[in-house]
Amino acid sequence: MSFYITIFIILCFFSFIEGQNLDRRITSYFYFLFCFFFFILSFIRWETGTDWKNYFEYFQNARNTLEENDPFEWGFGLLIRIVSFFTDNYSVFLFVAGLLLFAFQSMAIKKLSPYPIMSLLFLWSIQFANILFVRQWIAVVILAYSVKFVKNRKIFPFILLVILAASFHRTSLLFFLSWWIYNLKISKKKMIVILILSISFSVILAKVIEIVSGGLGSIVQAKIDMYLSADYNQETNEDLGLVSIIIKGFVNKFLILFTSFYFYDKINARHPQFKGYLNLYWFGAVIYFSTISISLVFVRFSYAFDFFQIILVPYLFRAIENNVLKVVIFLIFFLYLFLRMWQVLNGPYVEEFIPFKTIL
Repeated sequence: MSFYITIFIILCFFSFIEGQNLDRRITSYFYFLFCFFFFILSFIRWETGTDWKNYFEYFQNARNTLEENDPFEWGFGLLIRIVSFFTDNYSVFLFVAGLLLFAFQSMAIKKLSPYPIMSLLFLWSIQFANILFVRQWIAVVILAYSVKFVKNRKIFPFILLVILAASFHRTSLLFFLSWWIYNLKISKKKMIVILILSISFSVILAKVIEIVSGGLGSIVQAKIDMYLSADYNQETNEDLGLVSIIIKGFVNKFLILFTSFYFYDKINARHPQFKGYLNLYWFGAVIYFSTISISLVFVRFSYAFDFFQIILVPYLFRAIENNVLKVVIFLIFFLYLFLRMWQVLNGPYVEEFIPFKTIL
């Protein structure tokens, strides 16, 4: 556990330094240094990470698995087959997959965030910066990078990247909607109303499905669970209980959303792209609350949009001009992130990444 906490503290220090608006060339150097370090961790790990066993066994048997029996999307399956054709060393596959993920992730964060190290700190707190990646997070970072083309209204590169992401996880297809969501003209009041309605809709629809579908609903649920449970994520762990997950999601999402609404006018006047990122995160929250009462696994459709929480928060610090207040908010922010990381470190699958084992 000390391994994860130590890295968190180091990121906090450099995030604070970055927030003092020092020379961006210096902070960029440390940002890419962190990215490279995390990339190394991603492929030197061994028997560490959720779904390790499933992916490792699939890699070992890839040559003997018929394509029509492939349990994964074609892009991920193809990547495994190509690597396994040349070597049976699983660390080589982790190297190649990690290179793909961290290339897109580092470029996306650097392109979108005003404080990249702070975004990396946030990502470490909720997902350990993807050093324990699964295939959906490869898809998510590809989609995050595609927003560059949404901003510039270049539809063909955007379409190609969404298709590439969908080849790793089918839920990525929903991200096509971001082409319109990003520039959506909608007031803060309407956003709040739709969020509230999405929660009510989820509860009502869950009851309707339960009454109408009866046994059929449970069969469909079982099949969906079997497909989507291959990649672990703490927010969809049914052992935590539906109520606790809803409360956790409610607190985290509404905290970021309402803070963003409060500073919206001040930030958007100087950084108009903030509205687009807020639209995407808000839409992810609507998906989250609309589906969570129906099935926990449907929450996965919101993951690509949830990514933008690590982009929004750094913009909030741009709105704080008083240096003393900024330090106080920094401390509160660091405490909040530590609590989120602590939840992960004390989750039901902690034995899968503690201790952090390596090939060294």
